Parts: sequence; structure tokens; C-alpha cells
Amino acid sequence: MSVPNKILHVPFIKMSAAGNDFVLIDETRHAVKIAGYGNLAKKVCDRHYGIGADGLLIYKHHAILHFEMDYYNADGSTGGMCGNGARCISAYHFDVYGKGTKSVDFIAFGHQYSASTDGDTISIRMKDPTHLLRNLSINIVGDTINCYFIDTGSPHVIVFMDDLEQTFPEITFDNFDIKHIGGSIRRHEAFKPMGTNVNFVKPLSDTAIRVRTYERGVEGETLACGTGAVASAAVTAVRFNNRPPVSVHTRSGEVLTVDFSIDVTDKNIYDVTLTGTWLYHYTGSVFIDKNSAITGVMHLPENIAKGIHSFTLQKGE
Repeated sequence: MSVPNKILHVPFIKMSAAGNDFVLIDETRHAVKIAGYGNLAKKVCDRHYGIGADGLLIYKHHAILHFEMDYYNADGSTGGMCGNGARCISAYHFDVYGKGTKSVDFIAFGHQYSASTDGDTISIRMKDPTHLLRNLSINIVGDTINCYFIDTGSPHVIVFMDDLEQTFPEITFDNFDIKHIGGSIRRHEAFKPMGTNVNFVKPLSDTAIRVRTYERGVEGETLACGTGAVASAAVTAVRFNNRPPVSVHTRSGEVLTVDFSIDVTDKNIYDVTLTGTWLYHYTGSVFIDKNSAITGVMHLPENIAKGIHSFTLQKGE
């Protein structure tokens, strides 16, 4: 079957980190310009009619740093950092542009980040958490629960399971309606207008926790959330005086490591790193209607397009 001339082929890579899965498009290596990445994200992230993913990663040229990362949630929204996405896009950079290098600097949402690799894992130096709010009481589904709020590049609410079980004694960590309870908190009046991500945390020891996350923009539970892992580890340290590094056991079964420093007096968290593994799944081409007003796709000028080509990823040594 031939593809109509108005359909453009844009190469992509499907990746994941701790079960968070992404479609990655390298803007520097395809011969089209896409104005409406948010609309494209809704199409490619759809698990029935698209490729299927939690979000869309865009690798962009940067004049000073190694690259710029842009990120769109599955619903097309943007505005928040993605820690696991940052690890994936950094892995891509190491394997395609930086073979043999061990560190990279990039910008995302106006903030400079750095990443390093030992070949098996990638660590991201994250933003210092801000806007910590303790012991918030909010009313959801007819009852009051206690929670915490912190911003780790994206807004996060932390609900400890012991607090939740006091209000809803019938639930357990592995068995409760996270979409209903998480969605109620995500859209709560206290966190408007932007809303929040929601993490349900069960401490396992002084250095380990389990986390389930309802992600804003996905509007459901994801298998992991990098900024959520950081938020959960940081708030657990604030509440229980735990010391880093913290092993964060995600819904996927994979374990992320969150390391940081903490001021024992004022409970400030700083020097935060997020570490874990990543996977490549497959490469392919997205078919995009170049006449679509929704995605705003257009050919680049011929002299630019000639120098850009599709590619097959080969994992670095």
C-alpha cells in the first residue's frame, strides 16, 4: 500500500525508564518542522490509535549546551519536568551524539540540568525541591485526609498510606481505586489552577519506600514517575528523618535511587540526583499529514532538508 504524498514520515524511538514509556523525536534529524507538538503528543501517545506512551520527548538543538529537552504529556499538556524522560533523552544523546562521553548538560523548561552515566544507569542532577507544605488537610470523596505538597520541577502531593488508611481502613497499598482517589486530589481546589501529581507512599525501611503515582497529564496511574520518586523520597525524609540515598520501589517493580542532602534544622533538600536504568524498545516512523492545521507540519527548505536523514539507533559501547 502506498502512502499519499501529503503524508510525511518522521522517525521516532520508543523508550522507557522504570516503566515510564516515551516516544522520542529528534528535531535535529528530520526534514520537517512541527509547530503543534502538543497536538502531536495526543496522537502518538494514544495507546489505541497511536504508538502509545506516557509522554512525548523532543530532542532539540541548543546553542550553548548539548541539547534542549521539550516534554509533552500524553494529553498534550506541558509545563512540568519529567525525570525519567530526562534519563531517556540523555541516554539517547550518549548513544547517538556522545559515544564515549560520561556527562551531558541540557536545558528543560528554562532550567539547566546535568546527566551522567556509568554505562548501566543514568543519573540526573535535579532541581532543588521547593514550596514544601506539611500536614495539609483536604477533603476528598467525603472525608478529610492529611497530605504534603512539594515541587520537584513538577508539582506533587504526597499521601502516606498510614494516613490514608486511617480515613479509609478498608484499603491497602496494592488494592485501592487510585484513579478515583488520585484524581480527586489532582483536581482539588487547593491545587488549582494547574493541578498536581499525586503519590501514595509506603515506607519499607529507613532507606526504602514503595510508591504509586497518579500522573497529571496522563490522568491515571503510571508505572513510575521520576519527579514523583524525588518528591516521595524527600518528603519521607522530612517526615521520618530518613537519610539518603533512598531506594524507591515503583509500580513497575524497578527501583529508582534518589540521593540528596538535607539540612536537619530547616529540612531543606538540595543536591538531588535521580538514578536508574533505561530501555530502547523500537524505532519507526510517525505518519503526519503535512497539510494538518492541528500539528502545523511543514517541509523545511530543500537545502536544509538534504542534510537531514532518518537513522537507525545503535547502542553505544
